Amino acid sequence: MEPPDEVGNALEPETSTIDIVGGRNWVLTVHDGPTAALTRFKEATEGDTGLGALDAAGLLAAIADEMLTGYLDLVEATEREIDRLDERALRGRSGGDVLAGVVALRRRISRIRRALAPQRAAFAALTRPEMALDDDFGAPWPGLTDRLDRTIDAVENLRTLLIGTFDIHMGRAAKDANDVMKVLTLVSAVFLPSVVLAGVMGMNFPLGFFKDPDNFWIVITAMVGMAVVIASIAARRGWL
Repeated sequence: MEPPDEVGNALEPETSTIDIVGGRNWVLTVHDGPTAALTRFKEATEGDTGLGALDAAGLLAAIADEMLTGYLDLVEATEREIDRLDERALRGRSGGDVLAGVVALRRRISRIRRALAPQRAAFAALTRPEMALDDDFGAPWPGLTDRLDRTIDAVENLRTLLIGTFDIHMGRAAKDANDVMKVLTLVSAVFLPSVVLAGVMGMNFPLGFFKDPDNFWIVITAMVGMAVVIASIAARRGWL
């Protein structure tokens, strides 16, 4: 599996299939076009005169290990993207983009997991005891299956990290919703006394208070005064 073309945009990696056949002092790889793993292996071993000392099993294990290194590079790149999503979720910006990023990264992690898990059978076959009886092929590196298991564990850890990102996003969304509700509640508390006072003053009772036009300004002043008092109390207690 090849890394995405660009890190940070949640693109899905490209999958490349490599068939490996080995015999006495030879190993043949069959693949469609160039692959990053084999390119890195060639660059790392170019000019190494001791490479020919490996038997077929050793060379096959070295190639397989380089492929697993490619998966670990992909895991590291995905971890960096998860860290960036965490930062965006904590800042509370682009909420929809964060959720879309979580979905895209989960799809990528599932693809990596599906590509790695079936290899357990092939790697286990290489390390079975009867492989040591084949003098022509040689004995593969016994730590190869452990290396595969650690790589799969790293991919599983990505799922845990991504769940944490989703929890951060949901927590931030809940906080934003609480902030909105707090503002709406405060606005209602500020204007509620004015609404009650306006309702009382709108009653049709033959009182002398209603006959004086100047009393209108007294009522307005009372409404504004109550609103200012409530807003001042809210500001003093940190509700604003």
